[in-house]
Order: sequence, then C-alpha cells, then structure tokens
Amino acid sequence: MDLERAQAAKSREEGSREERSRESPRDDLSRGGPTPGQRERASLFPPSTTQPRTLFDSVRRRLILMVLLALAPIATLNIVQGVMQLSAAEEDARQNLLRHALAAAASQQNVIASAENVLYALQNVEEVRTAGPTCRATLRGATVSLPFAANIGVVNAAGQLTCSALPTSDTDMTDDGWWLSAIRQPGFSLSGRVRSTATERDVLVGLLPLRDAAGRLEGGMALGIEIGWLDNLLRQQVPPSEGVVAVFSASGEELVSNSRSLSGALFQAAPFAAPDNALRESTDASGRRWTYATTPLGREGLVVAYASPSDRLFGWTLVTVAASFALPALVMVASLIALWVAVDRIVLRWLLYLRRVTAVYAQGHYGFRPTRLDAAPSEFRMLGHSVENMAYAVRQRDARLRENLAEKTALVREIHHRIKNSLQVVVSLLSLYGGGMGKGEDRKRFDQLRTRVNTLALVHRILYEASDGSQVRLRELLGELASLIEGSSDKNLRLVVEAEETRLPTDMAVPLALMVVELVLGLTLRPGSTSLGMLIRGTVDDERLRLVLSGTADAPEEPSGLAGGFAAQLGGTLTRNRSGDALVIVGDFPCPAIASPDTAARSRPNGA
Repeated sequence: MDLERAQAAKSREEGSREERSRESPRDDLSRGGPTPGQRERASLFPPSTTQPRTLFDSVRRRLILMVLLALAPIATLNIVQGVMQLSAAEEDARQNLLRHALAAAASQQNVIASAENVLYALQNVEEVRTAGPTCRATLRGATVSLPFAANIGVVNAAGQLTCSALPTSDTDMTDDGWWLSAIRQPGFSLSGRVRSTATERDVLVGLLPLRDAAGRLEGGMALGIEIGWLDNLLRQQVPPSEGVVAVFSASGEELVSNSRSLSGALFQAAPFAAPDNALRESTDASGRRWTYATTPLGREGLVVAYASPSDRLFGWTLVTVAASFALPALVMVASLIALWVAVDRIVLRWLLYLRRVTAVYAQGHYGFRPTRLDAAPSEFRMLGHSVENMAYAVRQRDARLRENLAEKTALVREIHHRIKNSLQVVVSLLSLYGGGMGKGEDRKRFDQLRTRVNTLALVHRILYEASDGSQVRLRELLGELASLIEGSSDKNLRLVVEAEETRLPTDMAVPLALMVVELVLGLTLRPGSTSLGMLIRGTVDDERLRLVLSGTADAPEEPSGLAGGFAAQLGGTLTRNRSGDALVIVGDFPCPAIASPDTAARSRPNGA
C-alpha cells in the first residue's frame, strides 16, 4: 500500500510538471518577485550589468577603434599629400602671376626704352640742343612719329622751356618736383604722374639731362608719355576679365593700369618699396577674392603687380586639395557605418539571440531549439549547437535528479508513515496498560505522556500527508494540535487557533509541537473558573516565527523545563506576562523562508 501511494504521488507530480511545461517562459516573471533559487543565485554570483564599464568595454567600440587606428596612417598621408599639393599649387600660381606680370609690363618697358632712345638721339641734334630755328619742327616730327608721345621739349639749365613740339603756357620748370629730381640723375629718369598743360592729359615725363664735357648741367630734354595711351595698350594685352595689371612707382603711386577701378582697391597693401614676389589676397568691391603678386621691373624703381581671380587661379587645386582632406574623412565615415551595421547584423544580433536562448534554458525549457541560428554564420551555429548540447545534458541530469528526489521523497514519507504507525501502536499499548489505573496524579502523568506520544504521531502523520515532505503548514499543525489537546485533556479546555498559511521547515515541527503541548498542559484553572480558554496566534514576519498564547488561565511563574528546552532547541525564547486578568506567553524563533510548492515548481526546470 505504501508503494502504491508513493507511485500515485509521483504521478501527480509528473502531471503538474507537464502542465507547467506548457506555460510560457515569461510566466515566471509575471507571478511576483524573485524565487528562493533566484535569490540564492544572486547571493553566489554578483549581478552582471549590460552597460559598458569603460569607454571601450564593447565589441563595437573596440572594432571602431581598431579601424580608426588602421586608417589613421592612410588619412595622415592623404592630408600631407594635400598640403604638399597646396604648396606646389601656390608656387605654380606665383610663378604664373609673375610671368603674366612681366609679359604685360614688357610693352611698357618697350615704350619707356623707345622714349629714352629718342631723347638720346635728339640730344645729338645741334639745332635741338641749342633750341635753334628748326628745333620746333624737328621735335614736332618726332612727336608725330611716336604715338605715345604727348609733347617733347627742351629745357635750359635755369629750368625754362626753350623749345617745344606743342605750344604750352607753362614754360617755367624750376619749381616742379620732377625737374628738380631728374636733373640730379646721371642719365635718363622717369617721373610720376604729371598733368601736361600742352595736351591737358596725364603724362609720364621722361627727362634726359644735358651736360657739357665738364659735366655741368646745360639743360635737359623732356618727353611726355601719355598715360591713357599706356592704359589702353595694357588693356589690349590683358583684358580686365582675365586679370588686373598695374605699374607703380617705388613710392606706390599708380602709373599705369588696365582697370583703375579694380587696381586701386586690390593693390592698396602691396609692398612697392621692396616687393617680395609673395602671393597675397585681396577683395574687390563686389566681394570677389583676388590673388596677386608684385615684382620689380628692373629700371626706374618701377613695380608691376598682377592679380587674378582666386577661384580661377586655384579652382581645380582647391577641389583636389579638398578631396585629399575629405577623402580620408569619407572613407572613415563609410568604414564606421559599414562596421557599425556589420557588427550589429553579423555579431550582436546573434549574440542577443543566444542570450535569449540561454534565458529560456535558464527557466527550464530545455526542449526549445534555436532554429533561427540556421541563418547565422558558422561560428554562431557552432556556439548555438554547443549551447543546445549543454541544455540537453542539463535536461538529462535534471531528469535523473528529479527521479532521485521523487524516490527520496517517497522513502521519507514511508518513514514518516511507519513512525506514525509505530507511535500509534505505542499509544494503543499505553491506553491498554493504563486502562486499569485509577484517577490521581499518576493517571494525570500517564495521560500527559500519552498526549506527548500522540503529538509525535500527529506530526509524522502531517509530514506523511504533506505534498512536499520538507515542510509543514503552520495553521494545519496548530489546528491539529489544538484538536488533539482538547480531546485528550480532562479539563474543560477550548483552544482557538489563528495562524497564517505559512510553511515551516520539517526540523521545526516536532520541537514546536511538543513545546505547545507542554505550555498548554502546564496551564491551570483560575480560582472560580470551570473552563480554560486560550487563543493560539502564529505569524511569520521577516523570517521570524512569533507564537502567542493568551487566555484567562493560570500558569507557574517559570515555564516547565521541557518547554524551555524545546524553545532553546528552536533557537528562540519564551516570555510570559499578564495583561490585566489575561496570561500572555510569547515565543520568538528564527524561521527560514520557504517558497510555496507552486513557486518552487515554477523555479525548477521542468524538462520541457
């Protein structure tokens, strides 16, 4: 009969396990807080966090760092190459501007050289040198043959105009700066911008001093070069749409320009006193940027400046240099994006899936198969196969452990059953031998002994009938004890039980039951009372069992030695006091928390 009961219990346990196996893996989380098994695991293993502990505590970030380190030399080389291209382009632009400047100024030099040659030729004509009768005609003929000449004149040593190709009202040169500067020169010199009174136009005066054999000043020959004619000549050679070119004196005075509206704004900061051929930038009135260079012409202290639009000069160069700088950045960005997507789709996606698979296995659903790993890379398929093999091995081991546990539980229940039967035999023998004993103190002690033995039998019966042999219900235990004591007492005894449906460990059941029996048996009637009434209240809070017996009974000042011994065995204490006419006995004992069978079953792997 005992084996049949054990097999029936095992069948019921397997049925409940199969029913739980059909539940969702997430049901455990929706039923409340952590189970005792989960709390035990948390006490053994420190909780792991998914947040990175450091900046590079992540697969994705470490791979990004490695890619950046791998691309850094290439990016550095591209940037260095771009800087070198920019320097080479700047040097090419400078040479190009200087070449254009010198080419544009070559015609100006030719005009100045022609004026100088004409003056040197005329100084050898005696009629011209001495301002003879044919001087004016000769000068007039020379002026007509020179398209750039505005007027040619002869000035004596006193600075008076003695002969001129064209009539002029200004014949006194003594106070003119260009005259005073030119006569100090040993040879031909060129003045700045001067207003010609003969033609009412701006001219450049080229003057050749006339000296005798002793080197004394005899006068000079002056030739006015029309600046407007030079501007037109320069404009024909270099249209303003292609570039701006201008000729300046050493003092920075603009002499000739193909676009005076632009040159005046562009060349304001040019170093005309000591040009260094360096590239400089300037902005015109419309906001367009120009790049220019200056270079000396090599005579008369003249400086030529040439400006070209920056976008035209460096257009493709800037695009090339920008590409040299932008290409590494684009490569890095594209590599990082590709790496980010690849890590997410190829690595992290399957790691997350494996994490969910292990979470399912951790809840006991070992029958789950990770079929999605069929589309994963081979490494993750191998890892998934290993995890599945591990789950299968755990399932087999769990099944063996469950069988052993069922066998152990059946044996323990059988032991409780046999002990209960044996104690009942003892109780029957005691009743048989005590039947002829008369009333008195000995009979009272005999009945108390029988009650104590019945208490042990009662506890083993409760343990045998419990679904889980490792725990008993507090309310059931106290209720059964109250019924047993009421039925076996010779007094008019009434016990009321108010206890929680709390589960107690097995090792607490026997000493707790015997302690309650000793306390109740030690109670006496109060004077004038015909019955005993006691309230037994049991609660468990914060892993402490609190047992309170209160009523109108009397009791010795000190608890019996057996009750105190059982309280010490439970690891607690007993205190008694009076509240008015009521006697209150309080016991406080440690009580480890035990999960309910349903919660324990859900926390155990079910082998599904």
